[in-house]
Amino acid sequence: MRLVYATVAALALVTTGLAAAPAEAAAPAPVSSISVTPLIDNQGTVSLNVSWTGADPSADGVVVCLKRGTAAPSTPDTCESRVAVAKPSTSSGPITFYPAKTYVVAVYDYIGTTPEPTYSTPVSQVRHGMKLSFSYKCPSYTAGSQCTITTLLKDVYKGAPVAHRSVQLWTAGTQKNAHWSQLARKTTDGTGHARTKITLDKTKLYQWRYVTVGAHELTTYTARYSITVAS
Repeated sequence: MRLVYATVAALALVTTGLAAAPAEAAAPAPVSSISVTPLIDNQGTVSLNVSWTGADPSADGVVVCLKRGTAAPSTPDTCESRVAVAKPSTSSGPITFYPAKTYVVAVYDYIGTTPEPTYSTPVSQVRHGMKLSFSYKCPSYTAGSQCTITTLLKDVYKGAPVAHRSVQLWTAGTQKNAHWSQLARKTTDGTGHARTKITLDKTKLYQWRYVTVGAHELTTYTARYSITVAS
């Protein structure tokens, strides 16, 4: 069972729901290791799942923390998202985040709430924010004509383009809750750019996505762009 204390959208911190324990409880030992798996669903929502090994047997559970930046706080009190997970569970489930932002992901063993939880030292990983651009060029906007759609993939933590990585172009109709489907898969060149040609048939939405990430990176997407085809 997991209790979500804050969502990225609300950035609220909630401190209820942890098991009671004596005020003078000794700090539990930290977890042995953590693993961070970035995710992106069909609609383009980005999230990550955190799993861990070696939790302290005496702890009531763990708290998973997401915070923008690179330094793990000593306690999860200032985290933007907190998820408390009761043992014996060993993963957080999907936690949403803002794309193109660098995050530190930290896990703390905890004991009790009286007067406040006692936390272990954090075990953490930094995940780089990634950013995609979107541009297109169409000689005309009539059915049957071709457009070139281009993107640039950058690591915002390093401030540098990312070469030889797979990016995907997705498309959907303009109606509400339209289903998205992958239209093309390309590899960025030595300067971080990728491009593909599409043939227009009707007005649609388009979006680049970075799905299969490298080590220490997060998934990301561009805004959704509509290319209007003349009737």
